[in-house]
Amino acid sequence: MDATGIPEPAGWEDPLTGLEGPDYWQRILVTEVARSARYRRTLTVVIIELEGVASLGDSWGFDVARRAVRDAAQCVRRATRTGDHCTRIGEARFGVVLTETDEIAAINFVERVREAGPLSLPRGSEGLRFSFGWASPKQGESADAVVKRADLRLAAEILT
Repeated sequence: MDATGIPEPAGWEDPLTGLEGPDYWQRILVTEVARSARYRRTLTVVIIELEGVASLGDSWGFDVARRAVRDAAQCVRRATRTGDHCTRIGEARFGVVLTETDEIAAINFVERVREAGPLSLPRGSEGLRFSFGWASPKQGESADAVVKRADLRLAAEILT
């Protein structure tokens, strides 16, 4: 646990949210990006950050901050399809692999979560904000490179 009182995810499954954890994320990224290249199928990686969780913990307590992360995870999970992969990869960060999805269709996913996200959070979390970054693999691009491009888009959105 860090200063926010929210345990970092570890391993294959995240006990806080019930989503898969960062080990699963690493495995599924490599597998799905390779499958996408081999079969020439579309795929988009989405990184979602729930901003303001540390301040929420300071103002309303760690229990509310943990609940906000759990509720955000469920919101993201509800927005995904059965064949997609939804993981918790950081304190308030989620990684989603949208299979059979190009970047245009991924924007629809992003907008669904952007709209539903704030409504799914507990009382007192009005200051939280969902931010997004996404990228689809280019020919011959590694999974790490795709995530790096999604992270750059996320960082740009956080700055606005």
